[in-house]
Amino acid sequence: MRYTIIALAIGAGLGLVFRSQTYILAIFSRLLIFAIAAIGLNILTGMAGQVSIGHAAFMALGAYTTAFLSQRYGLPFAVNLIPVVLVTALFGYIIGLPALRMKGFYLAIATMAFGVVIEQLIAGQPWLGAHTGIREIVPFFKAEILNYAVNLGFFLLLSVGAFSLIGSPMGTKYRMVRDSEIAARAYGVDVSKVKLHAFMISAVYGGIAGALYAHTVGFIIPSSFGLSISVNLLAAIMIGGLGFVQGSLYGAVLIFGLPYFMSRGFGQWLTLIIGVMLIVFVMFFPKGVSYGLMMLWHRWAQRPVIWARRRLVGGMRQGSRFVEVKGKRIHYTESGGGSPVLMIHGNTGSSDWFADVMDIEGLRCIAPDLPNCGLSDRVDTGDMDVYADYMLGFMDALGIKEAVVVAHSLGGAVAVSMGCRHPERVMKMLLIDPCPVKGLVTPEEHYPVIELYKTSRDMMKAALGAMTPSMKDDARLARLVDGAFRMNPASFTEHPRALARFDYAGRCRDFKGKVLIAVGKKDTLITEAMARESAAEFPDAEVRALEGVGHSLMVEDPDRFVELVKELAG
Repeated sequence: MRYTIIALAIGAGLGLVFRSQTYILAIFSRLLIFAIAAIGLNILTGMAGQVSIGHAAFMALGAYTTAFLSQRYGLPFAVNLIPVVLVTALFGYIIGLPALRMKGFYLAIATMAFGVVIEQLIAGQPWLGAHTGIREIVPFFKAEILNYAVNLGFFLLLSVGAFSLIGSPMGTKYRMVRDSEIAARAYGVDVSKVKLHAFMISAVYGGIAGALYAHTVGFIIPSSFGLSISVNLLAAIMIGGLGFVQGSLYGAVLIFGLPYFMSRGFGQWLTLIIGVMLIVFVMFFPKGVSYGLMMLWHRWAQRPVIWARRRLVGGMRQGSRFVEVKGKRIHYTESGGGSPVLMIHGNTGSSDWFADVMDIEGLRCIAPDLPNCGLSDRVDTGDMDVYADYMLGFMDALGIKEAVVVAHSLGGAVAVSMGCRHPERVMKMLLIDPCPVKGLVTPEEHYPVIELYKTSRDMMKAALGAMTPSMKDDARLARLVDGAFRMNPASFTEHPRALARFDYAGRCRDFKGKVLIAVGKKDTLITEAMARESAAEFPDAEVRALEGVGHSLMVEDPDRFVELVKELAG
C-alpha cells in the first residue's frame, strides 16, 4: 500500500508538472505500459520461476484484439477489455501447457519461439494490416494528460492486484514452485495448476499492456512486439528486481526510459552510455534495484530515526529504580506489596512488557531489565546462566530470599536456569511461551535477517507485531519497539545463539515447585507440543493452551495474564 500511495503521488505530480508537454507525457505513458507488462512477466518469472522470452507476444495479442474490434466494429476500449482478457488468458493457458514438461533453458526457448510465431502470424494477415500494421486507432481522450491518467490508473490498479497476489495463498504456492517443485508437491501443491495459473495471469497483464499501448500510441505494427521487446522486458525485471512488483517499474524506467530521455544530445554514444549505466547497476545491485534499495532502507536509512527516538523517547517510567549487581546497574520497576513475584522479560524486551500487569492485589511485582536490555548495563555475554546469576544477585540486593518467577520467551530459559540450579530460591514458575527446556535453535539462514533488526525499525515492528498478533494498540507496540532498540546490538545475534546452546533436559527433576506453562495457540514460534515436551521435564508441571493469543499473553490479554499469576502465586 505504501508503494502504491507513493507511486500515485509521484505519478500525479509528474502529470501536473508536465501537463502541457505532450511528448514527455507520451513517454511517461509508454513507461507505465511497459511497467505493466513487466509486472506480468515478474509474476511469471520472479514469483513462479517460469522463464519466458516471448512475453511481448501477449502484448501483441492484446493490442491487435482491441485495435481490430475498435476499427471494425467501433467498440470502445472498456468493452474491448473483456475479449482482450479472454484471448490472452486462453493463449497463456496454451503456452503454459508445454511448461508442465519443460523448465529452465528449454522453457525459455519454447516461449521465445511462441513470441516469434505470433509476430510472424500477425505479419502475414492482411486483415490485421500485415507488416504495415493498424493505424489511426482511437485514443482514450484527445488530451494527452488524460491518456496519461488512464495509464497511471491501470498501472496502480494492476500493481495493487500483484501485491495482493503475492500475499495470497496462491502467491505462496508460486514461491514454493519457484524454489522447489519437489518440495511443493510434497506439501500437496498442484504444480501443474500453479504454473498454468501463473502463465494465464502473466498473459492477461501483458494483454492489458498491449491494449493500452494501442490506444495510447495510435498505431501498431508486428515489430512493435518483437523479440527485442521480450528480451527488454526480461532485462527490466532482472535489473529492477525479480519478485518485486516495484522492480518492474524501476526496470522499465532504466531499460525503456533511458533511450527516450537520452536520445537527444548523445548521438552515437547513446548505446555505449546506456550499456555502461546498466553494467554499473548490475554491479552495485546484483539482486536488482528493488533489493538494493530495500537493503539501503533497512541497513542505513532508518538509523537516524532509531538514534533520535532512543534519545528523545525516555525509557524511564513511574516507579523506575536502579540497583547494583556485580558492579552493573540493573534497572527495574516495582508495584504493590506482599509475596514477591519476579517478572522476567524476553528477547529484545524490557520491564515495559509488564507495565500493564504490575498492579496485582496482595503481590509485590518486580520487573527488572535483564543485563544488555532496556536501561540495565551491558555485559560481555548473553548466556542464560549468566543472566540467571544476575537475577539471583538482583533478588539478594532487594532482600528477597525466594520468589514466584514469571518469565516470558527468552526469560523462560533464565527462569529455568534459576529454578533448576537454585530450587530453594524459586517457589513456583509461570512460563509464558518459554524457550524449550532443550533449547531453541535458530537456522543459520535467519541470522542475516536478525542482523537487519538492529538498524530497521520497520522490521522490528513487524517482528514484534507477529509476536503479539492479538494486540491492537499501535501506541503500545511503538513503545515496545523503542524499548527493543535499547538492547545491546551484539545481543541481537548472541541471544539466539545462547538459546541454541541452552539445554536443561534431565536437569529439572530437583525443582519440586509448581510449573505452569502457558502457550498461545496463535504463537508461531513456540508450539503446544514444545510446551508439553518442556513440561515433561518437571515433576509438577501443567500446560495451558490459550485461545485467541499469540506469543505474548501479558500485552495481548492482560486480564487473563493477571488471573494466571493470581492462580499460581495467590
